Amino acid sequence: MTIIDHPAAMPEPHNQLESATGHLLYSGYLCLLSDSLDDIESLRIATENRVRALTRNEADRDGEIRGLGLDARSPEVATAMAMLDTMKSLEHEATKALQREVRKSPLYGWVKRSRGIGEKQAARLLAVIGNPYWNDLHDRPRTVSELWAYAGYSVIGGTAQRRHKGVKSNWNDKAKSRAFLMAQSCVKAVGGHYREVYDAAREQYVDAVHPVDCVRCGPAGKPALAGTPLSAGHQHARALRRVSKEILRDLWIEARAVHAGELLTAAA
Repeated sequence: MTIIDHPAAMPEPHNQLESATGHLLYSGYLCLLSDSLDDIESLRIATENRVRALTRNEADRDGEIRGLGLDARSPEVATAMAMLDTMKSLEHEATKALQREVRKSPLYGWVKRSRGIGEKQAARLLAVIGNPYWNDLHDRPRTVSELWAYAGYSVIGGTAQRRHKGVKSNWNDKAKSRAFLMAQSCVKAVGGHYREVYDAAREQYVDAVHPVDCVRCGPAGKPALAGTPLSAGHQHARALRRVSKEILRDLWIEARAVHAGELLTAAA
C-alpha cells in the first residue's frame, strides 16, 4: 500500500550515514512471526465458529436454523474440539515466539516503561509500521506527522482521516487498528501516562460540539446536526484517538533516540 506523505512535513535530505542506519529497527523475522500469529488466530476463530455451528439448534432472526444441532458429546463435535485445542496450542506458541522476538528490539525499553502496553500488542504494531522513524518509501527519516498519516490518524484541513464510500483509503488499516487496540488497553490499565492522556481528553471534550453533521451521534438516516454536543460515545472515541496518536508519537521519539545513538556511535 502506498501512503501519501505530507510535502510540508518533509525533513531536510539525509546523509549517507543516516541512510546506513535507516533499517536498524526493522525486523523481517518479527513481521513473519506476526503474520503467522494473524493466520493462526483467524483459523482458531473460524474453528470456534464451526464448533458452535455443530451444536447450535436455535433459529436465527429470520427463523431459519443453520446449526446442525449435534449432541456436544458426539464424535463429530469431539473431533472439532480436538482441532480447536490444536489451534489454541499453536496460537499460544506463536504468541510466545513473537514476545521473545520483540524483547530483542532496541525499542523494548519503551514497551516495558509504558503501562498498559503489552509485548504482543507492541510486536504486532511494530510488525506493521516497521521502523517508526524511517520512511521506507523515500528512504529517509520521517516526521511524526507522516507516521500518524500512515496509521490513519492525520488531520488535514481540520478534518481527520476517514473512510469515504468508493474511495480507497490512503493509510494502513492494520496500523490504525493495532494502535487503537493498544489505546484501549492503556485506558483499562490502572494509572499510567496514557490513562492520564485519555482522562484529560475526555475532560476537554465534555462541552465539544459537532463542527459538521455527524452520523456517529445520530440515529440511522438522521445525523446529529452541526453545533449539537458530542455523544458520550463520540467523546470516548475522540479520547482514544488522542491516546493512539500519543502512543505513536512516543514510539517515534524512542526510535529517533535510537537512531541518534547509532549515528553518534558510527561517526565516532
